[in-house]
Amino acid sequence: MVYTPKEPTRATVEANKAAEVRYALDDRDDFHDVDRGLIVEIDKTLNEAGEVVFDLQDVDFIADDTARPGSVNPSLWRQSQLIIRSGLFKVVDGLYQVRGSAGANLTIVDAPEGLVIIDCTDSVDSARQGMELFRQHVSDKPVVAVIYTHTHFDHYAGVKGVVDEADVASGKVPILAPGTIASFDKFALGENVIIGSAMSRRAGYTFATMLPHSPEELVTGGIATAGNQHVEMSYISPTDPITETGTTRTLGGWAFEFLYAPDTEAPEEMHIWIPELKALTCGENANHTMHNIQTLRGARTRDARNFARYLDETLVRWGDEAEVHYGPHTWPVFGHDKVVAFLESQRDTYKYIHDQSLRLANQGLTPIEAAEVIELPPALGRKWFNRYYHGALHHNVRAVFNKELGHWDGDPASIWPLLPVDHARRHVDLIGADRILEEGRKAIDAADYRWAVQVLHHLVFADPDGTDPVTRVAKDLQADAYEQLGYQQEAPQWRGIFLTAAMELRQGVHAEGALSTTSADTILALPTDILFDFAAIHVIGEKAAEVDIRINITVTDKDEKWTVWVANGVLNARPAHRDDAQLSISGPKAAIVGILAQPKHAAAVLEAGKLEVTGDSTVLDTFASVMDEFDPAFNLATP
Repeated sequence: MVYTPKEPTRATVEANKAAEVRYALDDRDDFHDVDRGLIVEIDKTLNEAGEVVFDLQDVDFIADDTARPGSVNPSLWRQSQLIIRSGLFKVVDGLYQVRGSAGANLTIVDAPEGLVIIDCTDSVDSARQGMELFRQHVSDKPVVAVIYTHTHFDHYAGVKGVVDEADVASGKVPILAPGTIASFDKFALGENVIIGSAMSRRAGYTFATMLPHSPEELVTGGIATAGNQHVEMSYISPTDPITETGTTRTLGGWAFEFLYAPDTEAPEEMHIWIPELKALTCGENANHTMHNIQTLRGARTRDARNFARYLDETLVRWGDEAEVHYGPHTWPVFGHDKVVAFLESQRDTYKYIHDQSLRLANQGLTPIEAAEVIELPPALGRKWFNRYYHGALHHNVRAVFNKELGHWDGDPASIWPLLPVDHARRHVDLIGADRILEEGRKAIDAADYRWAVQVLHHLVFADPDGTDPVTRVAKDLQADAYEQLGYQQEAPQWRGIFLTAAMELRQGVHAEGALSTTSADTILALPTDILFDFAAIHVIGEKAAEVDIRINITVTDKDEKWTVWVANGVLNARPAHRDDAQLSISGPKAAIVGILAQPKHAAAVLEAGKLEVTGDSTVLDTFASVMDEFDPAFNLATP
């Protein structure tokens, strides 16, 4: 059945119209900058087989300069009109970007002795296409180096589309990245794999990947037109770690200087200065958007003070010389004065969020109370690049509290709350289902959608099986309220959450179109110790409390020996064999991954002869019996 969202109400249309006064809509400079240097447009992204994985015709409705639809906030609409500009662009002589056809930019430095790639987009498909386009229109020089600015998948997952893994292994093409190699691997792969199921499900909501592009559904992601759906993700570990500010490398005949900026937008991140081009990037610490201090998809909480600290250090080091700032998302900032103003304003925005959040914390306000009252001063808040196209002020204030004070909000009633279903049932028993339903309808009629969502939540959660006819009515009404809230949001991630919740309340949970932050390539690239961490989170503690499993593992292609044991409800691993192991397994890492990641299929791996096994093979059956499987489509909007 085709899903058809409802029209915006008159109240929503009026709310979006009234929001225009909050924004500097007369400032059109970005519309000039976004098209600057266009060489050739891109209308679709293709995979290696020539199949379309993203078609920019899907967002043609955004390019229409007629009246903005009443279902889209005016600020988000403006940003979306900018980021759908897709193609190969010359930033300055020697520096090029492929933008708008993937979840992140492909940046290519055309140095005298070869190409230096800075970030590789979110997929092999988009990276390969970008490189083909560059070689067709600019230069066919070989790639001589790859740089990852930070540990997020949309910046490394296309690496095998720009470089041959054999050239990296031989040392011919270095891959530079912030932090030690072990640290970069840990955060790049561990974040996306260890909590990959939960993060992917939440990301499906925040990036609205289960919704098609339309004025009433997905508009854009705010910093990218499209995410990584139905595409190939890859990974190659760095070979040249950058762990100190001031480190320089000569790549392709030009100098590159680095500022190490850990614990900012990513656990490992760095800024890059190219003196020859007077070109600077701060990775994702400076963007045409406010960034997340804590992502809604669920990554680690960041340090807002560090954003400000490293941006200021960047200004001190290179602010007097910088003529262009190019980012891994959206379009560049051109001109010395504009670059400095941009970095100063972004610095002050993050510092304002940090300082004012903690000021109010010290006044005794809770996170939600502080988030309701903190506003950016006009000098910051009316700058387009400080608006809410990725992060948002409200949840960033709460994130500062979480970073500095932890999850408890300070209210004694919240330290040991009832479970959501129990809490909901108590409310329904106390107030009555009919009374709650009536209040929900009244709230919707009054366009008090935020209250409608909260009061109807009791009815939805009080009936987990959805058997009560009242629940169906409540779900439909709550979906109506979520939908109108979504239409009014400036932040596309808030919009995505509300609109996806509305769809699932009406149609049920759907896994189709869900965003995935993992791939076979990334799982195989996991360092062995993190692979065991991945296995450990699958252990069903109450079942594993009664077993005693000891397995020696030899990873033949890595020349590694490990012991894995399960006891007391937990899985542990050490890089050595033990004499009392009940079972010994030897084979290549890919086969070992098969045993650990899908133990219920261990028999098939063994029958294929990919592993040598000695000892009691029934231990694998016991191991499989205590290992869980994750449902990639668990409930969010319902219990």
